[in-house]
Amino acid sequence: MKSHTAKRVLSTLYVAAIPVLFIFILAVISVRLSVARAQDKPSGTSAKAKIELTTTPSPAQKGSNTVRVKLTDPEGKPISGAEVTATFFMAAMPSMNMPEMKTIIKGMDKGAGVYEGEGNLGSGGMWEVTVTAKQNGQTIATKKLTVKATGGM
Repeated sequence: MKSHTAKRVLSTLYVAAIPVLFIFILAVISVRLSVARAQDKPSGTSAKAKIELTTTPSPAQKGSNTVRVKLTDPEGKPISGAEVTATFFMAAMPSMNMPEMKTIIKGMDKGAGVYEGEGNLGSGGMWEVTVTAKQNGQTIATKKLTVKATGGM
């Protein structure tokens, strides 16, 4: 009698284990596919173009700054005729009585893939910068970076 009950319990366990094993295998495959997709396209940069940002003065400072963006294709050839913006953002700091700050600088096409614009940073400190390049209404590159500006608050 005991062996018959044991066989039934084992049989039931096997039947229950098969769907669980199948779901586990599907989950592993799904995770591996999403990791592969994430590695195909690096975070913060489009594969269609490369963005390099510099400022004058360097490092950036509180007050007036010239922002220069070099825009090239994957082979390193300059891209002209794009709309380039650099958005500088600093989160609010309530403990220091500072509101959120945002400066958008539009780059003018200077030729040879160089775009230049001027803007004022309201404070020294760490700024989150998002540079976006569009051509024919389509985003061809986006890059996120951090820029440290000198000068007081």
